[in-house]
Amino acid sequence: MRGHNRGRVNLAGVVCYRAGHRSRFFFKLHIWHGRRGEPKAFSWRQYRDLIVMTHVQLGTPVVWCWDNLNVHLVKELADFAEEHQDWYRSSRCPPTLRS
Repeated sequence: MRGHNRGRVNLAGVVCYRAGHRSRFFFKLHIWHGRRGEPKAFSWRQYRDLIVMTHVQLGTPVVWCWDNLNVHLVKELADFAEEHQDWYRSSRCPPTLRS
């Protein structure tokens, strides 16, 4: 059937740089099968889990730079950042200007 949405795959990726070490890339996939009631995109919890996994894999504090996607700006992720200040820092990219 033409135009029928059969699902999609979203990717959240993290590129990590540390002086004197090789760069690293971590990612998570979110697969939406097109089923009713199934979430189409990443939740804040999935982003949180990616942050924690990156921290554990690297064994070092992490600095995260968010774009301004709505889910990246939710209170729960801000609360998470506040609770884990000992190893997690985050900042936001400035909004883009449109002409």
